[in-house]
Amino acid sequence: MSDDSTTAPEDGSGQSQEGSRWRRRKRPGPRRAEGMPTGPIEVRRAVIDAAAQLFCRDGVAEVTLRAVAQRARVNLGLISRYVGSRDDLVRATFADLSDKLTAEVRADPTAARGFGSDSVMVCWTRILSHLVVVDPETAIELGRAPMEDLVAAAQDVYGQSEPAARLRVAQLMGSAMGWRLFEPFLMEAAGLDPDSIDDIRAELLGVHRRLAAQPLPSPPDPPERPGAGRGSAEGPVS
Repeated sequence: MSDDSTTAPEDGSGQSQEGSRWRRRKRPGPRRAEGMPTGPIEVRRAVIDAAAQLFCRDGVAEVTLRAVAQRARVNLGLISRYVGSRDDLVRATFADLSDKLTAEVRADPTAARGFGSDSVMVCWTRILSHLVVVDPETAIELGRAPMEDLVAAAQDVYGQSEPAARLRVAQLMGSAMGWRLFEPFLMEAAGLDPDSIDDIRAELLGVHRRLAAQPLPSPPDPPERPGAGRGSAEGPVS
């Protein structure tokens, strides 16, 4: 009787080639650590969030891509694959924070924007301070949206004309961003009590709201006390 069964050729080691191929296919790869992001969307999200935290804490110029990858728990090469260069990462992070800040403004236009080190407003301001120096066109392109929403809020909430709303928003944002960048210096140099920081911030927010509601033209300057500004014929200049 003839035997119709076939035997797979051996590979010289006494094992069939088919069996060797099967074993190679079944060999498991390195196990991914629990919680590591997977796929383009998760990786990009993790990288941008990590970059925002590090840029905000250490400053844009001090942060390396390797540090971002470690914080995001991703392979370093995935940053260039899913985000791009370091400059691309800075722009993507600022664009993401601009979207978040715009959403906050739309949800509650007159709410206090956070002063905490990890708040959207603080991180947005710190990255903006870098971009306005190295890439001002991108700073304007990506940072305009929150400003435009604040202009609309000044018109809707306080009844400002468009020219007045634009000027007031520029004024209050200049003050707000300056305070968030330089708060430690301002507190120390002005001799302010650090235990009163919450009251000082609340007062600043009140000043901003009153400024946003102040129509044009502004009231006249307050009169100077007699003898003030003796060091200059024109008095002190702010």
